[in-house]
Amino acid sequence: MSAGNTGALMALSKMSLKMLPGIDRPAMAAIFPTERGESVMLDLGANLDCDARNLMQFGVMGAAFARTVLGVMRPRVGLLNVGTEEPKGNNAVREAAAGLRASELPLLDFHGFVEGDDIGAGTVDVVVTDGFTGNIALKTAEGTAKLFGVFLKEALYVRFAPCASGEVSSK
Repeated sequence: MSAGNTGALMALSKMSLKMLPGIDRPAMAAIFPTERGESVMLDLGANLDCDARNLMQFGVMGAAFARTVLGVMRPRVGLLNVGTEEPKGNNAVREAAAGLRASELPLLDFHGFVEGDDIGAGTVDVVVTDGFTGNIALKTAEGTAKLFGVFLKEALYVRFAPCASGEVSSK
């Protein structure tokens, strides 16, 4: 957790905590509320450019996180994409999907591709993406939540606005 420079935090973490064997890059993750409970999404900005291997590793790390932190025994993992159909997406996403599908890892259930609206729906327990796309999704979700709060506050203020006499009016 940090309120400082994300890049510096990731570099320092990589040097002091070291990487697990078979993991090339660390990833930033966050827990997202969903209609079904919670999910984890990664990467959220540490790796702007990722290849298929990185995305596959993020899927495995995300599944481990979902097991240990969220208590999901066999997490469903999805790759964030522009569509759920097989031919959609860039090469890295399509290759990562093929690799995760072929891996047959026992502690992970590869769902396939998910879209942005699947994040809040809780379609999967783990949403995997590159840091560029993940950061945009995160900031969009934060902005939408803030906007919803503004609208809710305005609606409640209009509905229960105090009258000149100090009493609450139910308009």
